[in-house]
Amino acid sequence: MRRKLLPLAITMVLGCVTAATGLAAGSTQVEHFSDTHPTNVCGFSGTIAIHGTSVLRDTGNGTYFANYGFFGVFTADNGKSVTFSFAGPVKQTSPPAIDEQAGTVTIMTTYGGLFEKFSITGGPTLTRDAGPVTFIDVYEYTGDPNDPVGDFISTTLSGLHGPHPDLLSGFSLRCDVLVPYLQDA
Repeated sequence: MRRKLLPLAITMVLGCVTAATGLAAGSTQVEHFSDTHPTNVCGFSGTIAIHGTSVLRDTGNGTYFANYGFFGVFTADNGKSVTFSFAGPVKQTSPPAIDEQAGTVTIMTTYGGLFEKFSITGGPTLTRDAGPVTFIDVYEYTGDPNDPVGDFISTTLSGLHGPHPDLLSGFSLRCDVLVPYLQDA
């Protein structure tokens, strides 16, 4: 359920994080991005426009540090729009932990700052998650220590500080607050 409700913005962040594997040890990559395309949010068809900046640093020890800031606007086909944003540091706290016997790889990643915020465009905030949170993600081990991460298995949250209503709802709160606004004619 969580995977179905993740917004495009979070997907883009994870895509940028995945790009870290192509960086040379100790290098820093700065990227400015923008994109506009059709999408569906909480059952509403429309267009999403997103822009932001990612700064990604390979720490040289199998981890990375990143700082992201992005802003997006989803405009439903009925003309209503919502904005979303994310800003803050993301840090892989240790290299991937391979458990060959269990056939798994565990990666711990800590997010800080503004995890996500959804607002009526030009209006009030609908939901906001902010403050540090650590994701402990478990993946299948591919058998290749140079490329160990396989299919996603599970996520556990730890170290939550600050308000995280959407995260704690399994990402269902965003649709609970967006749908009444988007369907209101």
